[in-house]
Amino acid sequence: MIQAVTTPTHFAEFARRIAGKPYFAATMGTHCTLFGSHPASGWCFYLLPGTAALALHGGTATLCGRLPEGEAGEEAAEELQGFLRFLRADRLLSEQQLLEGWQPEAPLLLWELPRGQRLPLPPAPPPELVLEEHPAMQPVSRLVFPESETEQEQFYTTACTAIAHGVGCCWALQSHRTPVCTVGCYEKSQEEAYMSAGVTLPGWQGRGLAGWLIVRMANQLAESHAVRFACAPRLRPFYTRLGFTQQGMIHQYTREWDTL
Repeated sequence: MIQAVTTPTHFAEFARRIAGKPYFAATMGTHCTLFGSHPASGWCFYLLPGTAALALHGGTATLCGRLPEGEAGEEAAEELQGFLRFLRADRLLSEQQLLEGWQPEAPLLLWELPRGQRLPLPPAPPPELVLEEHPAMQPVSRLVFPESETEQEQFYTTACTAIAHGVGCCWALQSHRTPVCTVGCYEKSQEEAYMSAGVTLPGWQGRGLAGWLIVRMANQLAESHAVRFACAPRLRPFYTRLGFTQQGMIHQYTREWDTL
């Protein structure tokens, strides 16, 4: 039976199921803590049969843990399929493939800088750029999602909420008060700081800005947490060169539901 996370007991069980899971503990845990009691936020959280936990936002479902084995697992998978179809979820992130009919996409590679370690800092950016450790988030949102006002608004809300609650931080390199490169940490668990939204304005790419900013933030976060982030496989050479270690992957699947 799929059970919405609504009570203190549910929240505690949700946290128990994702505890210690790289990526999932930080991302699902932060979003559940910040938005789980606010249905209007667009985030929804569920306990599934077995040890599985589910987060839904827009058309993306994130699944952590396992469904039961045997006949009970088959029934749970069928229920989950119908549930995702009803909600029109068309993207699935998970530790493993648990459902039939979903098409595999390129996995996200999970990278790590262990707690207490540091990486060599790449060459500093040009002197005309200023590092702002508390930038205005609306310009940053436009830099991260330049083509979608909806995604800008979603990112702005999520990032500002995380920062206001002491969970997140955002850095930006600015030219004349306009961000040209940014990276942030908007999700944390007790053990993990998850970095994301590393973006460089096209006209400033190829100058080493992102590498310097990412390593600088990772080194600071690693003083108290293991630092992790996920990226597309094509970026493997870049993060290997910076010194990060690949620690696994997040599986991605998509599905087109029939409309009949």
